Amino acid sequence: MKRREAIQNIFLLSAGIALLPNCQMEEKGPVYANVPLEKGQRTLMNLLTNAILPREGTKVTTPESTTDFILTMLNDCSSPEDIQQYLLGMKEFQVGIKELYNTSFKKMMPEKQIELFNTLGESEKMTDAAKAFFNRTVGATRQHFTSSAYFMKNHLDFEFAPGRYLGCEPV
Repeated sequence: MKRREAIQNIFLLSAGIALLPNCQMEEKGPVYANVPLEKGQRTLMNLLTNAILPREGTKVTTPESTTDFILTMLNDCSSPEDIQQYLLGMKEFQVGIKELYNTSFKKMMPEKQIELFNTLGESEKMTDAAKAFFNRTVGATRQHFTSSAYFMKNHLDFEFAPGRYLGCEPV
């Protein structure tokens, strides 16, 4: 009887070991049909948007992350040519950082990131596609923040329609 249990345990253990490589703990987000991202590009976008507009110390809450907002806008509102141009710019942005700093954006110190942002326009190692990618990402990051409920209520004094009812107001 103990041999049977031992054989069953060996079989379960070997099946578990065989299935373990398929259980990768990778950040999975929504799948965008029109935006085919390669491995690591979503992480690059997260790092880039957090470097452009840091969220630490703010009370900003949005239903989606900035990266998801950008990818949704690309997926739903851009032509296939624009999407391909954006993805090409992302690849060239990665290559340009590698040439300028001999490291990836993920390993860069915040001071170097700010230096990169300030000198990106004059840099000759960055292509026009990489600059267009960066400019579009900055614009979409700003749009995501300025259209958030936090920004509109606290900085623009925006009131959602229909506003307040002032019943006994003199005319």
